[in-house]
Amino acid sequence: MMRTKGKREKVSYSGIYDLIVVGGGLAGISAAISAARLGCRVALVQDRPVLGGNSSSEIKVHISGAQTGIGYNPWARETGIIEELLIEDRFRNSGSALTGRINSNWDILLYEWVKREKNIDLFLNTSAREAVMAEKNKIEEVVCVQLGTERIIRLKGNLFIDASGDGALAHSAGAEFRMGREAQQEFDESLAPEKADHYTLGSSLLFLARDIGHPVPFEPPPWAEKFLQEEDLPFRNHKDIEAGYWWIEVGGDFNTVYDNESIRDELLRQLLGVWDHIKNRGDHEAENLALEWVGMVPGKRESRRFIGDYILTERDVKSGTLFPDRVAYGGWLIDTHTVGGILAKGKPTASFVVDPRLYGERLVNPYSIPFRCLYSKNIKNLMMAGRNISVTHVALATTRVMATCAVIGQAAGTAAYLCKKYNVAPNQIYPSHVEELQQLLLKQDCYIPRVRNQDAEDLARKAKISASSSATLEFKEGKEAEELSIPRAQLFPVSSNLIESVSLLLELHSSKEEELQLGLRPAETVWDFSATKDIVKAKARIFPNTVSWVNFKLQQSVTPHKLYWIWLKPQKKVFWRHSDDEPVGTVAAHKPYAKWLRIRGSYSLKLDPPSHPYSPENILNGVARPEDWTNIWVSDPDEGFPQFIELEFGEPRTFTTIYLTFDTNLNRVLCRTPGLFKAPECIRDYVIYYLKDQQRIELLRVKDNYHRRRIHHFQATTARKLGVEILATNGSDSARIYEIRVYREEK
Repeated sequence: MMRTKGKREKVSYSGIYDLIVVGGGLAGISAAISAARLGCRVALVQDRPVLGGNSSSEIKVHISGAQTGIGYNPWARETGIIEELLIEDRFRNSGSALTGRINSNWDILLYEWVKREKNIDLFLNTSAREAVMAEKNKIEEVVCVQLGTERIIRLKGNLFIDASGDGALAHSAGAEFRMGREAQQEFDESLAPEKADHYTLGSSLLFLARDIGHPVPFEPPPWAEKFLQEEDLPFRNHKDIEAGYWWIEVGGDFNTVYDNESIRDELLRQLLGVWDHIKNRGDHEAENLALEWVGMVPGKRESRRFIGDYILTERDVKSGTLFPDRVAYGGWLIDTHTVGGILAKGKPTASFVVDPRLYGERLVNPYSIPFRCLYSKNIKNLMMAGRNISVTHVALATTRVMATCAVIGQAAGTAAYLCKKYNVAPNQIYPSHVEELQQLLLKQDCYIPRVRNQDAEDLARKAKISASSSATLEFKEGKEAEELSIPRAQLFPVSSNLIESVSLLLELHSSKEEELQLGLRPAETVWDFSATKDIVKAKARIFPNTVSWVNFKLQQSVTPHKLYWIWLKPQKKVFWRHSDDEPVGTVAAHKPYAKWLRIRGSYSLKLDPPSHPYSPENILNGVARPEDWTNIWVSDPDEGFPQFIELEFGEPRTFTTIYLTFDTNLNRVLCRTPGLFKAPECIRDYVIYYLKDQQRIELLRVKDNYHRRRIHHFQATTARKLGVEILATNGSDSARIYEIRVYREEK
C-alpha cells in the first residue's frame, strides 16, 4: 500500500464569533441557543459525538431540578429552552426518560434543535484544548482538536462560555478556581467539613438490564469486585434492577479530572461486581435478566468551580436570598454524598439515608442564583454555565443538577447578547443592564423568583382583559385516606376577604366520637409552610365509624388574593381523604419530622365562600407560574368549548407578534411521563383574531399544539381588540393560559 506524507491540516476560521460556547451538555446547549436566537453568531464546541452531557444516551442520567426528587418543590419545573426540549422529547420519543433508560432519540432531538439555529456552528468530536490570550486577562481564541478529521481548529471569539463541566478552557486561560471542600468556618456552612480538603463528589456509571424471558447466566471477569452477601452493600437499595444505580459512585482520593480514566476503570470493576451480586448471590429474582448496556463514560458531579464576583453558599440557598442580579434559580436538595462513594465500605451513600430526620437541613425552597456567579472574576470575557459556576462545594450539591444547569446556561447566553449589544464585558452587566437581562429571560419563558414582567414594549400590559368564563377552586373527593398519625396540611388560594368555614372529608375508624382542632396560617408563596402561629383555630367533632364532611367554622377576615393553609394535629384513627388531583396553585404537606414536607396530590376540602383564583386578570400580572398566587386563567370546566380571552387596548394599537404561554402542568415530573405524551392541560387548537368594526377577523389558526410557549408572527395589524379562541385541549375540560404578550417587533 502506497503511503503519502502530509501534515495535519490546520483550519483557521475567518471572522470572529460573537460567542464561543465550550461544552455541549444542557447548560452549553441552552447558552448557545439563547444567544443565537437573539442574533449572536455562536460556535458550540463539544468533545463527544453527541450532545446532552450526562443526559445523553452515552451516560443516561435523567434530568433533575427544583421540582424533582426528595426536596420536592411543587410548581417549580424549569421552563425556557429546557421545557421546550423536554416537552418535544416526551411527544416524539417512545422510550423512557429515566436514569439508565434514555435512548438516542434524545441525542437526535438535541442535535436537531442546535442545527436548526442558523447562527450556530456546531463542532462535535472537538476538544477545546488551549486558550490563546490577547492579553493576560482576555481570551482571543481557543485551539481545538477534532477527532476523526485530525484537524486543529482555531476559533476566535469576543466572548467565551465554559460549560464543559471540568472547565478545560477556563483553566487554560488562568481563571481562578476552587476544587474540593471548604472548611465550615470559611462561609459558616453547617454541612461543610471542619477542615478544608480536596474531596469532591464522585462520578457514576450506569447500566441497563432486560428480561429476556428465560434464565441467563453471568460470569464476572476475575477483576470484578466481590459482594458476597447483602451486608456487603449496606444502605444501597438494589431492588429495582432494571437500570441504575447512582450509588455506584467513585470519588474520594481520586481527582475527577486527572484520574478520569482510573475512575472509569474502578467504576466498571464495581458495577460488574454489583451485577454479579444481583445475579449470583442471594435471591434477587434476576434469573432472566441480562445486561443490555453498560456505561463507559463516567457521569461527573463535580470538579473545578470557577470564581466569580460572588460565591453562592449554603446560607444563600437555605435562606432564599433574593439577589438584585438574580437570573436563574435552583431547588434540588443540598445533596452531598459520603466521601468515596461505594469505596467507603460500610458507610451509607449520604448521612440522611441513615437518619431521614436530617432531610430537613438539606431541603430548600426555590432560591435565586446571581449573575455574579456566572462570569470569571479575573478573565474579563469569560463566563461559566453548569456545574462549574462560582459556588461553594456545599452549594454545588444543589446547583449541579441538569435542569438547574440549563436555566443557568440560558441566562449566560442571554447575557452574552447584552454584552454584544452594549459592547461591555460580563462584569459590566450588573448593575447597569441586569434589569434588561432579567426582562429578556422572562420574555423567553424563564422564571426568576419574585421578578415580574415589566417590559414597556409589551402592549398587553396596559390592556383590559376579559374571558368567556372562569373556574372556581375545587378539590376532588379523594378515594385514599391518610391517617393523622402526623400533622397534615393543605395550602390554597383565597380570592375573598373572608373565610367563614372549611369542610374536610374525614374518616373515623373508632366507635368513640372525637374532637379535632384545625389551624389557619398564611403563606407567602406556594412553597411556604414556615408560619408557626395560627391566625385562628377552630374545633369540630367527628362521629364514630363515619366518612363525612366535617365543618370547621372560622369566621376569619383575611387578605384577598393571598395564599393560606390549614393543618390538623395528629389524631390516631382519624383519616383525611387524599386525591392525586392537584388544582393549580395548591399544595399538600405533612410533617413526619421537624419540617413540613410538600407532597403530591391534595387533601379533600371545601371553602365557604368558594374561592375564584383563576380569573383572566392573572394573564397580565407578570408571572407565568404559581408563585405568590395561581397566576393562571382557567375556564369553567362545565362550560365546554370554545372559550375565549380578549384584550382591549382602549385605542388602536399596531402589533405583529403574540406570545402565548399555556399550561403543561409544571407539577408533572416530565422524566417520569410515558413516551409519546402530550400534557392534557395544554391547549391544542386555537384561533387568534382581532376585531374591526365589531367584526371578527382571523389572523391565524393553530391545530395540534402541545407546547407551553408559542410565538406567532404576522403582518402588522392595527386594532383595539385582540383575542384568542380556544377550540380544544389535549384532554382537559378547561382552557388554561398563564400569559399573553403582544409586541410590535420584527421577526
